[in-house]
Parts: sequence; C-alpha cells; structure tokens
Amino acid sequence: MTALARLYDGLYAALGAVTATLIAVMALSISADVVMRNVGLGTIPWVLELAEYMQFAAAFLGAPWALRLGAHVRVDILLHSVSRRTARGLDLLANLAGLGISAALFCFAAAVGTDSFADGARIIKSFIFPEWWVFALVTVSAGLMAIEFCRRLVQARAAADQAPASI
Repeated sequence: MTALARLYDGLYAALGAVTATLIAVMALSISADVVMRNVGLGTIPWVLELAEYMQFAAAFLGAPWALRLGAHVRVDILLHSVSRRTARGLDLLANLAGLGISAALFCFAAAVGTDSFADGARIIKSFIFPEWWVFALVTVSAGLMAIEFCRRLVQARAAADQAPASI
C-alpha cells in the first residue's frame, strides 16, 4: 500500500473517530443536562445548541466516512434482480450522480462560504462564531465525497477491464 493510500485511509478513519466522539459527547452532554434538571441542579442552557452543532458536524464528517465504507443507505434490491452488466451500469450511473451532486454541493458551499468570510458574517446565539466555518465543513465533506466517488469510478473501470469479454 502506498503512503498516499495509507494517508487516505487514515483520513477517513479519523473522520469516523471524530464522528463517533461527537455523537458520544452529544449523548453525554444531553444526558447530563437532563439529570441535572431532574435532580434540581438547574440546567446547562447552551447544551442543546451545542448538540445541534455537533449533530451537523457529525453528519457532514460522517458522510464521507460512511460512503468510503459502503455503510450508507443503499437500496440494492434492484441490482440483485437485473443482469450483472445492467447492475454495473446502474452502479456507474449512481456513482456519476453522486459525483455530480457532491461537486455541485462543493461549489455552492465554497462560494457561499467565501462570501460569508468576505462579509465577516457571524452566527450569534449562545455561541458566537464565523458563519463561514459551517460552509467550510460542508465544502470539505462534499470534496471528500467527490474524491470517494471518483475512486469508486476508477475501481469500477479497473474491474470492468478485468472482467471476461462475454459479460
């Protein structure tokens, strides 16, 4: 395995670890808030907002990781009911669509994030932070998904080149 492949695998493993950590912290912080409220110790007023941001981050950081592992939602009943050649064609179509959607999301988030950065826009609630941070996360996620869809297309092409000519 090349150093670049190990780096790629490590990046996606780190995304999975960060996603799991965010979900665990979210569950623990909400639980702590509920317990504190029920025993009369008050509440942590910012915990629900923090949970919202963690849920958002976990979704966007976890999406490329889940795609890499093939752990995303996939309805493959159709693929099992058609010929192998048709199934490969449908898989190719799905990967091309995923690449196009990821690329469009990347471009949109990058453009909006750049405008937000230039405007100095901020999100002001319990926490105050630059708005572009949100769009940076979406941009990175969409970029990583686009890369993963490209990788899938290259692998499908290599598999097709190795397949017997009769298929």
